[in-house]
Amino acid sequence: MRYCIIFILNLFILGIKAQTVDIYYSDAFFKIGSMLSGKDSLNFKQAVFTTENAYFENQLDETVFNNAVLFHTSICRGIMKSGNIVYPEKDSIKATAQCAVFVFITDSIPVRTNKGIEIHTPFAYNFDDFAGQKDWSNMFVSTLMQTKKGNCHSLPYLYKMIMDELGQPVYLSLAPSHIYIKAQNKRVGWYNIELTCGDFPTDAWLMASGYIHTDALRNGIYMDTLSTKQSVCLCLVDLAQGYQAKFGIQNGSFILKCCETALTHFPKYINAMLLKAETLTALYKQSDKDSEQGKKLFTQMNEMYTHIHELGYRKMPQGMYLNWLKSSGTQTTNYRMKSLLITKANM
Repeated sequence: MRYCIIFILNLFILGIKAQTVDIYYSDAFFKIGSMLSGKDSLNFKQAVFTTENAYFENQLDETVFNNAVLFHTSICRGIMKSGNIVYPEKDSIKATAQCAVFVFITDSIPVRTNKGIEIHTPFAYNFDDFAGQKDWSNMFVSTLMQTKKGNCHSLPYLYKMIMDELGQPVYLSLAPSHIYIKAQNKRVGWYNIELTCGDFPTDAWLMASGYIHTDALRNGIYMDTLSTKQSVCLCLVDLAQGYQAKFGIQNGSFILKCCETALTHFPKYINAMLLKAETLTALYKQSDKDSEQGKKLFTQMNEMYTHIHELGYRKMPQGMYLNWLKSSGTQTTNYRMKSLLITKANM
């Protein structure tokens, strides 16, 4: 009897904890939803912090997070003012910022501190857990800033956050299982920044090697520039994935709510569609398939997958994605940007 009481008490305590943690996610959903609805101003950095903080059960220090971003931004400002970047066009501030943040993320930088000159080493790619399967927090900017290891999620997020602090435009862009940066200046026009390998892949190379179907381009689900609102929608799906990593799908309501809200504001967000379809599939498998609810889930699931396929999505196997990443920066000149972004002297 004693062990039975202890067991029941433990279940009760776990239930309270689950409900408490669930509140963190509900609060995070409300904050990001308020940005998307126009009740609050759009702030990508704030949306990223809110998402990561929910996963850490509100234990992530916002002041420390913001100060880390500002510190990285100050280093980039120093690179901009160093005189080592030579750019002849009128949009020099924008182009110099693009280069400075790229160099900061991908190269070793001497930084003056109260201890003297120290070398800021480049960020590295986390090949050990690049998809956050072992630990979802490996997808986070906070983890990147702490460990100096990131992926195609956290690296472009940090790049954009620093550029936002510098007041210069830059855009996230999607490819299958991948996020990269699109930027523009007068010297080279639009170009792509791949932070996982420190390269500037052309659209042609991305199309040839990135498993991107022509229908996907025609329908605008890949390789387009994302607005600030669309970028915040990415955070809403990140929130759902963090919830799933922590609790599983549960009854699916929170994950579906995140996906549907993201799709309301970003109707062609393919990752929201995929997560919604996967969640409906899981719920269908758990259901009584002959019941009205089971039949409804089956119809919704099939409609979602049909829509996804019609848009041009084709699943890229994880092994192929990893090989694609490793091949970045090693392709022939037919698929590589030959011209330098800008002339750099003594950098």
